[in-house]
Amino acid sequence: MTLPRLTTGRLDLEPAGPEHLERFVELNSDPDVMRFLLGRAATRAEVEAEWERRLGPWSDVARGLGYWCGFESGTFVGWWSASAYAPDPSVAGVGYRLVSAAWGRGLASEGVTAAVAHAFTVPGILRCAASTMAVNVASRRVLEKAGFRHVDSYVGEWDDPLPGWEEGEVVYALQRDDWLVR
Repeated sequence: MTLPRLTTGRLDLEPAGPEHLERFVELNSDPDVMRFLLGRAATRAEVEAEWERRLGPWSDVARGLGYWCGFESGTFVGWWSASAYAPDPSVAGVGYRLVSAAWGRGLASEGVTAAVAHAFTVPGILRCAASTMAVNVASRRVLEKAGFRHVDSYVGEWDDPLPGWEEGEVVYALQRDDWLVR
């Protein structure tokens, strides 16, 4: 099985592959994009390692779970995921990352909504989950617009904590039954 191409009103989401690595390197080289992830631009080695995980253990293409690169009118704007969630095969991990030029236009929510709709077509997926730093208000709004609810908070221990770490991480979830009602 291969991941399907997903489309929305403005986005064409194509299954991510090795050919997209350079776009991912460019995306992660923006310190604003990486503010709540690393607090700085990622190195090429960090990007390559992350991309390998995303296309490897964090994907389950056989089940229809993985990562998509998003394009608006042919221009790369970021990636979205409905990925494997190791502790529980009934959960899809939803995520995204956009180039800063695409922020504030509703593309994040549009892509997340498409990823969720796809995830719930995968047999056995009963819940989608996502997390972010509590201080990342923009990402929290994206998840809420897509129907997610705040279900947990925690404060982790970090080797190199980012500003705002003391407010913790937030976990959001969307149950399949609640999604069907929407």
